[in-house]
Amino acid sequence: MSEPKLLRYNHLHRVMECRDEKGFPVPFNMKYICMDGEVMEAKNVVCTSVDVRHKKRNVKFLDSGQVRTIHDALVLEVNGFKILVG
Repeated sequence: MSEPKLLRYNHLHRVMECRDEKGFPVPFNMKYICMDGEVMEAKNVVCTSVDVRHKKRNVKFLDSGQVRTIHDALVLEVNGFKILVG
């Protein structure tokens, strides 16, 4: 059995705020926990803004145009990398 791919929590921004050579946000996929405790999967999203003080960010779903606020601590996985806390 192969080891899971891991990403440290403090490196989360490197994936979520990545830009291409033209300065546009690079889309990513993620899994996160909603306020009701349900695990949601977000595909093809980009980070539109970051609140560093409160450790949350707005992500835009490119397919629907919907924008949601996600707390960094509730992110479980980004692009197949499980988030390692600590």
